Amino acid sequence: MQTSHSKTNNTKAWVSVVKIYIVLMLVGGLSVVVSRFTGISLCLFYSITGIPFFSCGIGRAFESLPNIRQALFYHPLFFTIPLIPFLAFLSPKTRNIASAILIALFVVVWIIRMILMFPHTAPMNYNCSSLVEFILRRLRDGGEGSYVTSCIGAC
Repeated sequence: MQTSHSKTNNTKAWVSVVKIYIVLMLVGGLSVVVSRFTGISLCLFYSITGIPFFSCGIGRAFESLPNIRQALFYHPLFFTIPLIPFLAFLSPKTRNIASAILIALFVVVWIIRMILMFPHTAPMNYNCSSLVEFILRRLRDGGEGSYVTSCIGAC
């Protein structure tokens, strides 16, 4: 039997999850809008490494709805995102198991997509403008030459 104290803690936990979820959805939406209008990704991982993050394509998947086939192409697990807040309703043990399974699914799907689509198929394409690419090109060129033209030529 739950006490009023544990019910209050569950409510606080739920409110925290919803707040975090809303912030993440707003950041994701902003990222999609900025990317569409500027061609620049706000994803820190992608901008630094040049490699797509495991959630790359989720925004485009939602954008492509109601075309389910295209949405699944952009990210096969996009439909799991609206379900995340409901994890707060599960018991802590079940929530931990469900979260671990969800994370494992995202990692496995990311690996498969990297094998099948990387580096030339959107949304798993390589970012030639990444910080790592910039540093590698500077080291290779000895600091000489045009970064932009050599990067575009390579991609």
